Amino acid sequence: MTYNIFNGAPDRLDLIEKTVKEENPNYLSINEANTFSNYDNKILKEFAQKTNFPYFEIALSGDGDYHVAAFSKSPFKQIHQITPLMRACIVGLVETEIGPLSIAGFHLTPYTEEARVGEVKSILRYQMQFENRILMGDMNSLSKRDNYDEAIVKHFNKTQLDKYTKQGKLQFAVTKSIENAGYVDSSVQLKKNNQTTVPTQIGLDQSHGNMRLDYIFVSENLAPKVKEYNVIKNEITKKASDHFPITVTL
Repeated sequence: MTYNIFNGAPDRLDLIEKTVKEENPNYLSINEANTFSNYDNKILKEFAQKTNFPYFEIALSGDGDYHVAAFSKSPFKQIHQITPLMRACIVGLVETEIGPLSIAGFHLTPYTEEARVGEVKSILRYQMQFENRILMGDMNSLSKRDNYDEAIVKHFNKTQLDKYTKQGKLQFAVTKSIENAGYVDSSVQLKKNNQTTVPTQIGLDQSHGNMRLDYIFVSENLAPKVKEYNVIKNEITKKASDHFPITVTL
């Protein structure tokens, strides 16, 4: 499960915790774990306890407080942070029924596609040493497989133009780079990529439209094992964050 909780969810953390407990994932990546590291990881530890995760780590943001946290029901065989990133990336290695599984949870820069490509390539280079691989998080990028109408660019505000386009054309370089590296988009695999992950009822980000910005990619050898993909949309998640959480079951 991956979930961007929007600026640490200080007044909504109970809703985030309730959602996580209901979904009960084996592994969870939290984007924008703002303040989770304060006071010797106080919120990080409390969140892990309330959501029943015995193992947890946090990667600190390279720019401000936009940390990424990882939570696991199984012990970490390894834990690694990818730096430098404007936000953060944490890669956990856990033992599973299908063997060791490397899971990279990350949040790519919200500014330009060119900068995001550089970040994701650093993550890909590190993770290629593992056979079973998952990439997940808020990638702040679009996928060509979602068949966006190029005409939507005419209705973009300046923030959206800077973030998603170059010379007036939609950019898909991040998701294409991941696919070219041998990963499969789990939502495309199950033909559910028509489900948007932003905005929610509290969508305040000017760059958000009806889009899919959050992804879970799996290495090609894991693609046949993808059994479920879900964007969790309900009355709680509509107001818990500006992103909906997504889950994959192998």
